[in-house]
Amino acid sequence: MSDTKHEDLMKIGKSAYESIVEMVSALECDYERLEELRDIETEVERDPDARMDEDHREELKELEDAAGECEDREEAEQRIQEDALSIQVRSGWANIGDALNASEFEIMLTTGGPAVRIMGELDGNSEPDRAWLEVQDWGTPWTQYIQANQDTLLTYCRCFYFGE
Repeated sequence: MSDTKHEDLMKIGKSAYESIVEMVSALECDYERLEELRDIETEVERDPDARMDEDHREELKELEDAAGECEDREEAEQRIQEDALSIQVRSGWANIGDALNASEFEIMLTTGGPAVRIMGELDGNSEPDRAWLEVQDWGTPWTQYIQANQDTLLTYCRCFYFGE
């Protein structure tokens, strides 16, 4: 694969990963604290003598940035669940007659050119144990986007159910 194609794939991966990071930030946001700070801000707006300290203002901005358009954790989780185009699992090796248990998963995020997916492995409880982001464009093989943080991908993937 040429360096140009590889660079293009990495740009695709970066964009997809940034979207995942935003969704995970909204999922992990402390919505109770955000509401407390919004209440303080409302009180300050009503009372001309009241002031909101700079630390609280900064914290409020950080939490609002993390939440994005989401109003609560459930909405953030729903946003992640609606982000996936498809979710598939496959099993590992088993003896004939044994039950097949999912051991790997694929979350397809986009298809065509370019395409993006999260691949991963499941533990014995059908929970994501390892995950990685892959990208592909017309005429290129699936290529791992290695800058993706494992914990961020796992947090995203754990919003899905991989059991029976």
